[in-house]
Amino acid sequence: MKKKIFCFILISVLFFFLGLWIVYSLFDRTKREIILNNNTIVMSIIENHPELEGEIVDSLKEVSLNQDFSILEKYGLTSLSSLEYLDDIENLKNTFFGSFFLLFFLALSIIGIYLFCLERTRKKEIEKIDQYLFSLLSHDIEVDLKDFQSGDLASLQNDLMKVTSRLKNALETSKKDKVELSKTLADISHQLKTPLTSLLILNDNLSSFTIDEKTRQEFLKKQEQIILHMKSLIVTLLKVSQIESGMIELKKEILSINDLVSYALEQVDLLLVAKNITVKKEISKNLKIIGDFNWLGEALLNIIKNACEHSKENGIIEITARDNPMYTEILITDHGEGISKKDLKHIFERFYKSSSDKESIGIGLNLTKSILSRSNATISCKSEVGKYTTFIIHFYKGIV
Repeated sequence: MKKKIFCFILISVLFFFLGLWIVYSLFDRTKREIILNNNTIVMSIIENHPELEGEIVDSLKEVSLNQDFSILEKYGLTSLSSLEYLDDIENLKNTFFGSFFLLFFLALSIIGIYLFCLERTRKKEIEKIDQYLFSLLSHDIEVDLKDFQSGDLASLQNDLMKVTSRLKNALETSKKDKVELSKTLADISHQLKTPLTSLLILNDNLSSFTIDEKTRQEFLKKQEQIILHMKSLIVTLLKVSQIESGMIELKKEILSINDLVSYALEQVDLLLVAKNITVKKEISKNLKIIGDFNWLGEALLNIIKNACEHSKENGIIEITARDNPMYTEILITDHGEGISKKDLKHIFERFYKSSSDKESIGIGLNLTKSILSRSNATISCKSEVGKYTTFIIHFYKGIV
């Protein structure tokens, strides 16, 4: 658009100065014709009456012109045609009309050329957009958007760029989701293969008539443990897939951290009592965050349950929450066996089990991280073997 405005202004300025030059030239020619006319009259009078030369010249120099045309009218010399005795009058007329038509056709030609170029450029832009759309329909979205220029179709081009950007993001997300799905299915298959094999072996043994009742009961108990393990694994995997795929829209409610922690502690109450674990809380009553109560409760439950399982008998779990202008922080610390440096960098990975925790499913902390990521929060961990483990959660007050 700026280029077109510039061209319009340039053409206007060009024609302005061209017209000015033509008018000035014609004006100058007119003055020369007047001088020529005066010279013809003066010379005619002086030839017959040389004594009047001074008086005639003085008369021509007078500022005020005589408006009395009575003498000229008497002889019919007031019409413009009476000046045709001057040779250049006809040339002046031809020059005037010639300049007018030249200027007119020049302007018409330049405007025609400009419109032709404009239409040609517009046609090329439309062809480019048409080719671009064809490429999109052919699933080729790797089109160089730099080829597009601003113009009448700039708005449409801009919208197409936005659509392309969204298609690229959707395609990348789709590819990523396929990879993740493939990985998840492979992980699930691997995780379920071992317990299913164990169940088949136990079932074959239970079908035997040679085992005694005590062994049978042990096998049945083992089967129950495997089934519960598989149930826990499948339920947790479903929760992870729901969170990561965006199938569930997390609520955005104002929540009390005290209420969330109390909910999580209620779920592990039996475990706390069985190991005689003391929970020390340092949480302000008015401390609030924004999120989904059920899912954030699940996230805190996984961390507190992990702390309980790795605490010693008669141990202590400390839960602290504090606030600052950037984020609300929750610290959950146990003084149990701790986590080695080798395992610490992998604890949030799906199905990862530390060398000291063979009974874990290896997915609880992965689910916790997924929930917190969807809740504008982050989680990290610090630990020292044999001394402590601290999980640090930051609920940010703005966009991370």
